[in-house]
Amino acid sequence: MSEELEWQSENEISALIQRFEEQVKSGNGHFFDVEEFETIIDYYLDNHERTMARQAIDSAHQQHPHSSSFGIRESRLLALESNYDEALAILDRLEMLEPGDEEIFFTRGEIFGMMERHEDAIGEYKKLLQTDTERMGDVLSNIAFEYESMNDFDNALKYLEKALFLQPDSDELIQEIAFFFEINHKEEEAISFYTNFLDEHPYSPYAWFHLGIFYSTLDLYEKAIQAYEFVLAIDDGFSAAYFNMANSYSSLKQFRKAINLYKETFKLEQPEAITYCYIGECYESLDDLEKALKYYNQALEKDERLPESWSGVARIFMKQDRNRMAVKYYQKAIELAPHQDDIKFELGVLFLQLNEYDKAATLFEEVVKNSKNYVEAWMNYSLIYALQGDFETAQDIMVTAIDANRDNALLWFRQAGYFYRSGKLEDAYFHMEQAFKLDFESHIELLDYIPELMEDHRFLEMLDLYKEPKK
Repeated sequence: MSEELEWQSENEISALIQRFEEQVKSGNGHFFDVEEFETIIDYYLDNHERTMARQAIDSAHQQHPHSSSFGIRESRLLALESNYDEALAILDRLEMLEPGDEEIFFTRGEIFGMMERHEDAIGEYKKLLQTDTERMGDVLSNIAFEYESMNDFDNALKYLEKALFLQPDSDELIQEIAFFFEINHKEEEAISFYTNFLDEHPYSPYAWFHLGIFYSTLDLYEKAIQAYEFVLAIDDGFSAAYFNMANSYSSLKQFRKAINLYKETFKLEQPEAITYCYIGECYESLDDLEKALKYYNQALEKDERLPESWSGVARIFMKQDRNRMAVKYYQKAIELAPHQDDIKFELGVLFLQLNEYDKAATLFEEVVKNSKNYVEAWMNYSLIYALQGDFETAQDIMVTAIDANRDNALLWFRQAGYFYRSGKLEDAYFHMEQAFKLDFESHIELLDYIPELMEDHRFLEMLDLYKEPKK
């Protein structure tokens, strides 16, 4: 809302608008002073009611032909109508009459921004930085948004930080700054920024909230929880803080605490499907399948298009040996989220268990095409062919997998297993050696696949060679 409206109550503005619209309908003339007309025009401009804004401007010019304040508002209206050249021409004429008028610079900056002349807009706003304008916070924010439009996120962030220094209580600026840190993957810088900000402004719940988010992004869940606790100490009705704290406890495998916090959100707002789903996941992790199924179904009642709920029910059915029902639920989840590789992977595992190798292979192939670092998918994809005795295809798959993940010992060990099974012992031991060098502990996976290696003297010698000495 324009500054001119801020000092007036909503009732006063509504009465003024009603009086003006009665005049328009009746055609009877009513006198409005300059400030009243400014309020009327700003109201219509802020609400994008262009026809009424034009009528108000025309009436204002008729009653106060010598007032220049309506020219800027007419310029804004023309800009809303995409008549940019005419809008700028009005500002140029006004500037000749009132050089240095801050509102002219500000309005010209807005119009240049609408025209995507971002550098020109920044130039206009920077003129205002040389003054003592009371709108300094808005000016800095607008400069930031122009830089954002130019994909210059570093400068955008710099000016948002300056704006927040002037308006430390602005939740909107705190969230905008978080957005820029996030898209630039500057989590550590974000933590430093919000920590310093909170040293000066310790009662900002949104600053604590975003600090918690960035701690979570770096898997620092204990610190995230502390940040969310500060949010709730300041504002115990901050529902998102309960939700995010629950996520952090869930990541720490403290599922009971997570469930209690998820349920706290129900006291503050209408339950959402995703919250029911996350509660279901917690109960699933606690192996309480009955309650897990209950909450997954509640999530589906709330939103039947949530793929995580469909896959959650599918996992429960798998654990209950209701595999055919599980397949149907997985297929529905994939229909809703065709790009979620984890769901495809889970269905692939189910088909593998059901010995439906072709269906499993199709799913694992799709997963590794989309996610070349999905190691478990590579291993299961290759295993399908190894189980059918086609070690050549299994080995070819592993060559591609290793090329994309050369530092992953599990893949080298699995390839060694395939060579061992197919009788290519030198190739097998070569791959074992490379794997041992990468990660000794991962040899357990190889022994799971080929347990008889514990009776192979050459393997035992290699195992002893690469075993870390006891401290």
